[in-house]
Amino acid sequence: MEVSEVGKQLFGRPCRLALALWIVRRDKPRFYQSEPPREVILQGDLASELGRLVRLGMLDEDRPDDGRRVYYNRTDSPLWKIIQAASEVLKPDEDRPAESPGTWR
Repeated sequence: MEVSEVGKQLFGRPCRLALALWIVRRDKPRFYQSEPPREVILQGDLASELGRLVRLGMLDEDRPDDGRRVYYNRTDSPLWKIIQAASEVLKPDEDRPAESPGTWR
């Protein structure tokens, strides 16, 4: 099973599952907005998809006083268990699309 196909069928857009897998597989729960690589999600889609995870309670958004970077913190939402289960089924090397990154949309 490829992440792009599972993501498209289960989550509407392949990039949603790919982004969530990237987040759940990180050692650190905190990251900044432009940190997810292009191979995971196109930068043009990133803010809206991170916003979805914030609205679901899966991430907290942090905008320090200088306002230059937006940081996100993974919460302890039980919804991460769904992504963790997907992570255990899908191998990390299957996270990469077979075609160009634009196909993850």
